[in-house]
Amino acid sequence: MAWRNRGRRWRGGRLVSKPKPSNFDYRQTDVDELLELIYTLMESGGEITVEKLKMKNEQVPDTDELLAEMVAAGLISTNKNVVSFTEQGRVEAEKLIRAHRLAERLLTDVLLVEEERDIENQACEMEHILKPEIVDNICTILGHPRTCPHGHEIPPGACCMDRKRTAAPAVLTLDELRSGESGRILYIETTDHARLDKLTTFGILPGTIVRMHQRQPSLVVLVGETQLALDREIAQNIHVVKTE
Repeated sequence: MAWRNRGRRWRGGRLVSKPKPSNFDYRQTDVDELLELIYTLMESGGEITVEKLKMKNEQVPDTDELLAEMVAAGLISTNKNVVSFTEQGRVEAEKLIRAHRLAERLLTDVLLVEEERDIENQACEMEHILKPEIVDNICTILGHPRTCPHGHEIPPGACCMDRKRTAAPAVLTLDELRSGESGRILYIETTDHARLDKLTTFGILPGTIVRMHQRQPSLVVLVGETQLALDREIAQNIHVVKTE
């Protein structure tokens, strides 16, 4: 989500001030990024004013015109200079945010891209071109992650509601490993810092290889030579990729 002018406006034509017809193509790069900017600012709380958007979007000189086009397209509403999503606008923003943050997960966890700038730039490109069904497949392959690598929430899709597995997942939760299988820990999803500190003490941290020693009557994993019993609920928050 790079807030920058990419040198183009509405696909297939220039920007004009009059309202657009019903088939107006608002899924264009600068509008997409402005939708995302509004969404991320709303995540931080507080009112979103036109002035705040212009300040955050200063690289694009015609933010006022973009906002007017978005109002005409039914994506946002403005009341006393305060910007709000319409239902349609929120849906579109969530689609973009979901695609971007899943792309970040794919690049980080599966493709092992390490440079933050490369991750951000590639995710920015991918969010505009991925079809919804491809986004769902990526989500499924990743094991339906709830947060991006930076800890921000990934809006769930329909595939998350039933934990769809039509595509073979590359990222599993630790409790999904079979006895004898090993996995490399990618990330741990928890807001419980005490629990996270305890797991770290036992060597459960990103990059560690763990082996499923037994599944019944309780989960027991091997971390090096150490056996560690884990609650299934905790194991479901530890995401791994199989190593064998």
